[in-house]
Amino acid sequence: MKEDRGHEPMIKLNFAGIRTRKELHQYLEDKLQLPESQGESLDNIYDFLTMAAGRLHIIVEGMSRNHTRLGGYLDGVLRTLRAAEAVTEGLTLEVREQMDADKEWLDNPAVVEQSCAYSRPVMVALSDAPVPVSGQEGLMYRAEGMPCLRLCFANAADVQIDIGGVRYPFLETDKDVWTVDLPLDPGFYYVHLYVDNCLVLSPFLPIGYGHCRPANYIEVGPMEEFCLMRDVPHGTIRHEYFASAATGRTETCVCYVPPGYEESGEEYPVLYLQHGFGENERGWIWQGKANHIMDNLLADGKAVPMLIVMANGMVMTECGAGKVGLKHELFLKELTQDLIPFIEKKYRVKKDRQYRAMAGLSMGSMQTSMLIGTYPELFAWAGLFSGFLHNLVGDHPDNSHLEQIGKPGFSRSMRLLFRGMGRQDEFWKHFEEDDAFCEENGLSCVRREYEGGHDWNVWRKCIRDFLPMLFV
Repeated sequence: MKEDRGHEPMIKLNFAGIRTRKELHQYLEDKLQLPESQGESLDNIYDFLTMAAGRLHIIVEGMSRNHTRLGGYLDGVLRTLRAAEAVTEGLTLEVREQMDADKEWLDNPAVVEQSCAYSRPVMVALSDAPVPVSGQEGLMYRAEGMPCLRLCFANAADVQIDIGGVRYPFLETDKDVWTVDLPLDPGFYYVHLYVDNCLVLSPFLPIGYGHCRPANYIEVGPMEEFCLMRDVPHGTIRHEYFASAATGRTETCVCYVPPGYEESGEEYPVLYLQHGFGENERGWIWQGKANHIMDNLLADGKAVPMLIVMANGMVMTECGAGKVGLKHELFLKELTQDLIPFIEKKYRVKKDRQYRAMAGLSMGSMQTSMLIGTYPELFAWAGLFSGFLHNLVGDHPDNSHLEQIGKPGFSRSMRLLFRGMGRQDEFWKHFEEDDAFCEENGLSCVRREYEGGHDWNVWRKCIRDFLPMLFV
């Protein structure tokens, strides 16, 4: 996608988040708008740029961050771009140092707006010094782009951080000042701090809700461009309360209302979008950046304006001995009998199933599958992100909804069934089991694979790809 630098077209190439050569070539093909398969060869890229570039400024970022994965091959890409620049009039190349490149995304509101935090990420100009001179705590970046944490814990003897099951020990670099470098790829990470083997929550890192509790997380940059806030019209985020007969309580939901809603007077389609186990209705905004993703898609003309409604799917019920347990049936009842009527009464939305979609990630995908199978008259569009047609919860999960989904007419009645998962997802075998179910029952779907695991980095890509397919 070309940007405008005054009167000169500009393309920004950021290699920081690319993991494989295949991803790299696809990225180059998309960003440089090459003919199909031209991005698979460096010689082809050279030929295309030298023959078709005209006036074009290319900015390259993220080289140092990605060098450990792609190494000399990434150097070859840079040599190809430099060679094309040398012989092509009007083609200019700018390779930015990691620190300069990071400054732009660090100031983006999508990065600095946090669900709860008292510190924002900063650049550390001293690449050799173990800690910055200032007393600031939180996530920082060294000049070469390495993310690091600097936190203060008085009288601590041992500080560690757990990220994805891997523990990184902090070093006490000054009295009560603890620092650790994090050799992580760009992306979202839940983090768990242990001080003298006790789990603690830091107010100097973002705090969201995950793992059934308030939890710290970090966003290692640069954040992918489709998640960033751009200078485009923005939708609004509204926190609503509604009475739930299903639970006997007042429940909450979060609504994304698209730009122009107040002025248009039109009715809008609705997507009901669910989080995963241990999270809540705010997850798709704080962790998922769904509002920024949708704003950008709307601005680019790639999606239909719609409301997005996010409810708390962790509906619990007492199960004896003072314990509570998750009960999907209650959530299904709440969404269909309480939440949908509430939304359709309060907002100008279309009430036909052709204009109602259901989607979710992980546990939310199971709830989505159960909803479209139990209430096929309500939804014509569905998305399962890192998700499952089968219900996997409990010792003897109820999968009666699959009887409806497996019927010959079900697939024809659905406008879209989207299924996406990361190739490194721990639940991949269940994704393949659902592949077999779809094939056996003639169930049509759009199937997407992504690089990554069972995390928000994949789910952001799922929602980015799913939204443009809705209501068209």
